[in-house]
Amino acid sequence: MRAPVSSAFVVCNLFVGCAAAPVSPAVPEDPVVAQARALLVENHPSGERVASVKVTGASRRESIDALLAALGDPSTRLLPADAWPAFLAEVSGQATAGVGLRELLDLDLGPDGRLVIITTQPGGPAARAGLGPGDVLERIEGQPAGELTTAMARLRGPGGREVQLTLRRGATERTVTLHREALPPAGDHVRAGRIGGGTLHLALDGFSSGTPAAVERALVEEGDRGMVLDLRNNPGGAVDAALAVAGLLLGERDVVQALGRGRQVLRSTGAARAQGRVAVLVNEGSASAAELLALALRESGRGRIFGQRTAGKALVHVPGPLDDGSVLLISQARLVCLDGTEILGRGLAPDVAVPWPDSVHPPLAVPGSPGQDPQLAAALRWLG
Repeated sequence: MRAPVSSAFVVCNLFVGCAAAPVSPAVPEDPVVAQARALLVENHPSGERVASVKVTGASRRESIDALLAALGDPSTRLLPADAWPAFLAEVSGQATAGVGLRELLDLDLGPDGRLVIITTQPGGPAARAGLGPGDVLERIEGQPAGELTTAMARLRGPGGREVQLTLRRGATERTVTLHREALPPAGDHVRAGRIGGGTLHLALDGFSSGTPAAVERALVEEGDRGMVLDLRNNPGGAVDAALAVAGLLLGERDVVQALGRGRQVLRSTGAARAQGRVAVLVNEGSASAAELLALALRESGRGRIFGQRTAGKALVHVPGPLDDGSVLLISQARLVCLDGTEILGRGLAPDVAVPWPDSVHPPLAVPGSPGQDPQLAAALRWLG
């Protein structure tokens, strides 16, 4: 039921994991290992693979690693107790310190298992240095980047200190030195303004609990006028927030399927506050919940997508807290279109392809200038 790993990891909608009834292996095992086994069996689509796996690791970590190896899904991994707070701060939009590459949102696993940049935190050191979608992170301080959790521990750190990154795009390799700095909280992720002529330019840089209310404020008196919804460089965030935004634009309707241990249809929520056409802007940095929202608008018949193919991230993760303070990040489901078309690893193709290399360097201006932004210009032509 899953695409062969990795090119797309999640919609960062964090649910509380529920432990399954303990699995009883042939011999007694460490209670935290047993807890990890139960969480994987309960929450992962292929969790039955670990139900009877015998682990002989010398340590608790080695035993859990053996379970994860048997699962065969690199997107499901163990976060040590000291890594979980930093991860949670980044995906929930709190103030952090680092280079502006947030775990899962900006930096994730690529199709070949290497670490690849999806987008960059707006205004952060990585964005200012021109890092962008498709850049592969090969080395940190001259040493192999390693797996995602290890790499993130090396990227984070107090402001003022430098870190050297070696990146590859195709055959080209380059090395950049970034200064870690204190990064402000993301806020509600909403920026809005009126383009000449009065068209609303609504840009969403992510999805958090405050996003729907901010979008609703921006839609006051919008009525049936056409608008531009800018999802470029939006790496996703909370699924429930994205569904609430979809509801503000479309009302309640089926949006996407979540396929895991079963099939669930996700619906947008709430009453529509706008009825006009919506020109949706996307690029290679549009991922997960942003792809979900773009898809909802297109399939409703009210929206048309402009720009470039999206990132193709479509996994829903659930955290599984363990009694020693560590947390399993479990791939619980993947999102597919209502007709079954895959998003994972493929992304969404725009209705109108408009290449513009500069679009991948956030933050883009709001309201934007169609004379300098060909993707925005194409959207405005369609809106008339």
